[in-house]
Parts: sequence; structure tokens; C-alpha cells
Amino acid sequence: MIFIIIMAISGCAAKKIPTTSAEIWWVNGSKVDCSGVGPMKCLQIQKSDTIQSGNWQNLYTEIEGFNFQSGYLYKVKISESKLEPSKIPADGSSIKYKLVEILEKMPDPRFALHDLWVLEAINGETVKKPENDNQRPLPAIEINVTEMRVMGSDGCNRLTGSITKLENGEIELGPIAQTKKLCLDNDIPDRFNPLLSQTKKYRRDGVYLIFSDETRKELLRFKKVD
Repeated sequence: MIFIIIMAISGCAAKKIPTTSAEIWWVNGSKVDCSGVGPMKCLQIQKSDTIQSGNWQNLYTEIEGFNFQSGYLYKVKISESKLEPSKIPADGSSIKYKLVEILEKMPDPRFALHDLWVLEAINGETVKKPENDNQRPLPAIEINVTEMRVMGSDGCNRLTGSITKLENGEIELGPIAQTKKLCLDNDIPDRFNPLLSQTKKYRRDGVYLIFSDETRKELLRFKKVD
């Protein structure tokens, strides 16, 4: 009889769900494209008391009770509990995440770039429209932080590309795709395009956005479009 009781207790212990633990997370200000069962949008998180540059990782599941608002950084306390195997959904996470408390909510500084910008200067020199084509627009870009994309025109051809890095004053662009339209005067596009690809740092100064190289030398200066 004692043996049977011991075995029954052991069986119950084996089926017991592990205790829930809580951790401090940071949640980034925008979701990113990712692939789970299929294409989806993922939150980016860091399990840390402070934000560490470049340490964001995708979260392929939901946080129960957390209502995410794009454009804000969150510092949150999250509980984690392991699910019983029978309760794990197909292709789902074996861990359930639940919001315990929002510790901080602050504007994501990257969203200061989320706007339309027209080129004002190249290498510190103010640019002007070509004299022989005054109707031709100056280069202009649109930065979409939510989608981590840049698009616009070099003054002749349309351009589009991804933003591969954007944090702590640093920005890097992926390969830029462009149309192949021929224009009479390509002086500005020929100067603009290489510098756009060389950009490593950014700074917002009022209505101006400055792109710089690794040494913080100004390459391109844009003005916010009203």
C-alpha cells in the first residue's frame, strides 16, 4: 500500500506544471517582418534591464495582456510559464508569456526620422536645381521606420531599399534599387547616390536631418517637408 501511494505522488509530481518566473524585457518601437508558420510581423525584444545596442531578437508569439503601440519603447515585466505538452498549439510556443506590469513607456527616438525629407546640401554645399531644367525636383526620401524602408528619388530615378540598422544615431541602408530613366543633367544624382550608400550615422537638428559617415563628417543634409 505504501509503495502504491509513493508511486501515485511521484506521478502527480511528474505532471506538475513548472512554476512561473518573471523577467524584465524591453520591447522595440516597431514590429519587423519575420517568418513563423508563414510570413508575419514580430515584436523585437531584449531580456535585459537596459537596452543593449544590436541585441534585439524576434518574438514569434504573443504576450498575453500586452497592447503594443507602434512608436514607443516599452520596459515591461513578463511572466513565463511552460505549457503542458497537450496544451501546446500546433507550431506554437511551448512557453506562455503574460504581461505583469508596464514599467516604462517612452517615445522611440527613431520615429523622429519617420517623415518626408528633401535634399538641402551635399558635403556641406547647398544644392540648387539644374539651371537647364528648373522643373526637375531635388532628391527627396521618405523614411518609414515602421516598415524599416527608405524610398524616394535621386532627382531623376525612383529609389527604394531597406534600412538594416537604425538605433543610437546609427543608420545603415541595404542595397538600393532604382529605375533606369535617362536625364539630361545627372550631376546631383551622381553625387547624391554614392553618399546615400556611405551613410553610417544620422542626427536630427530641428527641421533638418543630417546623414554622416563613420567619422561624423556630414555627407547629406535634408529638410523636413511641410
